[in-house]
Amino acid sequence: MPLSVGKGEKFTVFHVSGSWTVDRRNFPRVGPGGYEPAIDKRIYQPCKFAPGQPFGELLGRVGENGRPFPVGRGGTLTAPSSGTLFLRINDADRCLGDNDGSITVAMAGDDDDVRHPLSRQNFDDYCKDQGFTAGVVTTGNDAYSVRCKNSDGSLQGFDNPEKYHNFVGEVCQSTYPDFSVIDRLVTMNGTYGAWECMNRASYAGVPDLQGWCESRGLSLFHRDGVRYAAYGWTCVNTDRTHSEGISVTLVCKGQFGQDALDRVANVRAEDIGDAWDCRYVE
Repeated sequence: MPLSVGKGEKFTVFHVSGSWTVDRRNFPRVGPGGYEPAIDKRIYQPCKFAPGQPFGELLGRVGENGRPFPVGRGGTLTAPSSGTLFLRINDADRCLGDNDGSITVAMAGDDDDVRHPLSRQNFDDYCKDQGFTAGVVTTGNDAYSVRCKNSDGSLQGFDNPEKYHNFVGEVCQSTYPDFSVIDRLVTMNGTYGAWECMNRASYAGVPDLQGWCESRGLSLFHRDGVRYAAYGWTCVNTDRTHSEGISVTLVCKGQFGQDALDRVANVRAEDIGDAWDCRYVE
């Protein structure tokens, strides 16, 4: 599905897998960063779609006639204009006949239209509406420490993380009554601002973290001793001298499309299926 962007809007492109070549008979396949200078200069230069950029580099363009810009291995970029974002290899249309291979990328817009912030005031209003006369307090410094409080000092209690998420989901629905929303945990390193609401969405599936790592020639690894087990996953090489963090947001988008978002259900769960899911959000 095409990604529509607005001028000045930030979006993210992430290489998921694959490689390609601009000349299958004479030059090897490369990733979206394109060919190194020593090889690039050996290729017929008039065939470049974007002069000044290496052959084989992933290029972006907004609109059919927009000016191409380098995307390369990916990252967070700013849209130069408004329209549909197109991606292509740096090789002119007339020279594509000898190409081979393909790459897969995950693209993410800012999702601002389906994500909605929460504040301390939102929690406080909800708690008082529910009869907790002292409003809201925190019992610690993480996202699970927010509690409604009675005037006698007693606090709201939760038996398990699922009930806590249900609580925040109720705060979301109270704060945004015109939308059908559920809770979304952004980070554990915060309290009120660690939460947001997202449009209620259908279940897409479990994020394939292992497949994400394997597409990079790495293996999935869970770090021991992490405070929140759901966040302990990384991609590592064989001898674990190199590791890469995992953006579950991009895993979901790469697996299920740009309308997918990640949602953590239990930060203490070590099993991926118990900790994370992907949701279709429209």
